[in-house]
Amino acid sequence: MSYQRKIFIAFSLLLGLLIMGTIGYTLLESDNPNRDWDLLDAIFMTVITLTTVGYTDMEMSDAGRAFTVFLLIGGIGVFFYSITIATTFLVEGELLSYFKQRRMIRTVDKLSDHYIICGLGDTGVHVLDEMLKSESHFVGIEVDEERLEHLAETREFLHIHGDATDDDILIRAGVERAKGLVACLSRDQDNLFVVISAKNLNPILRVASKAVEHNSPEKLMTAGADEVVLPDHIGGIRLASGILEPHLIDFLTKMQESRQTTRFAESIVQPESKLDGVLLRDSHIQEETGLVVIALRSKDGTYIYNPSGDWEIEAGDGLFIIADPRQLQTLNKLTGDPH
Repeated sequence: MSYQRKIFIAFSLLLGLLIMGTIGYTLLESDNPNRDWDLLDAIFMTVITLTTVGYTDMEMSDAGRAFTVFLLIGGIGVFFYSITIATTFLVEGELLSYFKQRRMIRTVDKLSDHYIICGLGDTGVHVLDEMLKSESHFVGIEVDEERLEHLAETREFLHIHGDATDDDILIRAGVERAKGLVACLSRDQDNLFVVISAKNLNPILRVASKAVEHNSPEKLMTAGADEVVLPDHIGGIRLASGILEPHLIDFLTKMQESRQTTRFAESIVQPESKLDGVLLRDSHIQEETGLVVIALRSKDGTYIYNPSGDWEIEAGDGLFIIADPRQLQTLNKLTGDPH
């Protein structure tokens, strides 16, 4: 039984005793020859009985005294039941929650090169699930405590309850040590504020932001966002592609959903890598990994599809391949990519 239900039962019992006591005294003492009892007297006697104060009997009748005994027993029972619930809640609920929160804060304080998700609403929850699939280190920030508790019950992840537009909350999430941040709050002005704050606290942070209005992406990019996504726009393209190229979309979707099998991936060539300065044909990538480089992203941001063997690989280039985890790990050793 949940704590909320137990607390509701305790309140209901207490209210029931209060009503029963008031009605009981009103009926039993209506003909009391020693004192004229009114409604306020009945309520007063009920309260001092249930709270065990009992400093006067208000010249009640024998029937009233007998009724008081039963009411007193009921009040003590409800009192001890409520104390038990409160103690259990404090020890098992609040205390455990406190230690869990402290442990989570210490873990967040030790994070570096992690990601931050600002807003775990309809869009943010999908970002959250993708982060979990990729086994990335991240911290989620959500202002709606009830929603955060629900997500924490169904998923295991580091989280902070608070407003992501607050610099202190971003600092608590380790924004100064983070690798990337996703702003997916429900309002563009809030996402804009997060982008500005995050870039101010960590200028080299990579920031991706959600945009709701079609005139917002340019503003978010100007504020410092490295990537801006319009969910409605992406959804429309996905729907059209699902009709025009259903098998291709199904292929890409299944590959993206399964993080533990073959998927699209990128490996970035690091300085002093054995591939730095080597022609693609002489890199022996296929021989050592079984992979074919299907595209390249040069360090200046240009994309080259189906690159020829004459392409000279340089530090900063990104190699796009379709790989399983083992193959990707082997390629990362060649490129020096720590991820």
